[in-house]
Amino acid sequence: MKPTVVFVATYDTKGVESEYIKGRIEAYGSACLTIDVGVGGVPTATPDVSLADLCAGSEYDVDKIHSMPRGDAVAVSSDLVQKYVKNLFENGKCDAVIGIGGAGGTQICTQTMRSLPVGLPKLMMSTLAAGNMRWYVEDSDISMFPSITDVAGINCITQMVFDRFAAEAAMAAKWYAEQYGAHSARMADASVPRIGQTMYGTTTKGVTRAREELERRGYETLVFHASGAGGRAMESLVRRGVIHGVLDMTIAEIGAHLVGGLHDAGPNRLDAMCETGVPYVMVPGGADTIVLPPLNELPDKFRHGRVLNKHNPTMTTMRTNVEENQQIGEFIVNKLRNAKGPVKVLIPKGGLSSIDKPGDVFYMPEANEMLFETLKAGFKGTNVEVIEDPRHLYDPGFGEDAAALMDSLMHAAK
Repeated sequence: MKPTVVFVATYDTKGVESEYIKGRIEAYGSACLTIDVGVGGVPTATPDVSLADLCAGSEYDVDKIHSMPRGDAVAVSSDLVQKYVKNLFENGKCDAVIGIGGAGGTQICTQTMRSLPVGLPKLMMSTLAAGNMRWYVEDSDISMFPSITDVAGINCITQMVFDRFAAEAAMAAKWYAEQYGAHSARMADASVPRIGQTMYGTTTKGVTRAREELERRGYETLVFHASGAGGRAMESLVRRGVIHGVLDMTIAEIGAHLVGGLHDAGPNRLDAMCETGVPYVMVPGGADTIVLPPLNELPDKFRHGRVLNKHNPTMTTMRTNVEENQQIGEFIVNKLRNAKGPVKVLIPKGGLSSIDKPGDVFYMPEANEMLFETLKAGFKGTNVEVIEDPRHLYDPGFGEDAAALMDSLMHAAK
């Protein structure tokens, strides 16, 4: 059987363009199932699955959706197609999912994509692809594909863009069907013990030493950049049972959430470990860091009285202060004191990042001490053990000892 590309599109405005792309996908050797999610009126071409088909068995019909305010109609269409495509995937009838659209179409298509497992190809052609994609991609592996022009008509630009999009979709479906059709099942195999880790450029050496030691001890490691999306992706895989323990050595996403940085993982950071009970070791690496925009784009509240570092031309890092580190500590305590599983906090008293050491730009021992004291006081009398280590995060042996602590919790939990 040919691999199947499931193609979600708003046929009321982009039917002609969708049919062109479908034809090119089929020309490249994959089958293509088109699904109409348009909420604005009559389709301009005939999809394989209509909006009426999506409504079957639900409380909605096409007329009811068309009569709704646009925002409500988009939300309903998003939910209906998500359920429909999930059923296709679970029955082995989806080897890739793609979509095209502007703002509404991008929302509808990517909601469905985010609900599907990591590994399944997800390709979204969007007029918004050069902007902020955070709300659409979140913690998924969606590939955003810029449409260059609007998705409107066939011309010298759209024909080239559509053809390339179709080729990538067809080949991705073929790749998945032939090589990774059982990918989700393999990832869920609990016989392979997996540890999630978090990392920044300024925590890399310590995290890498821990990773290499974990791998020496027989673990598969999954390292996530603590970019906001990275922490959410890690916790999503904890909930799915792909990750069996977490060595969290870069917690800058918590400070970003509390202070207002770019790498905000949201208010639910740490929840997956607390709720699932997987063994969890926290090293508060990166608690000294808030990632902000370039220096010339900083919000006024961060321009004065703060320790700033030009990390690269597109990113500024700011040193957390005493008050912020107290807030970070309180956030951690309020979450982890209710964890279902074993939790240990390992404190590197010598420093939290590559630039947090005597003579370097983020050296602020009073801020670190506030974090450490908040953690110790908050966990006193609980099941969370706080271990103080005099070394810096980068000192030889620290990462290896953090890995050994993780390993001891994993063995105890068997």
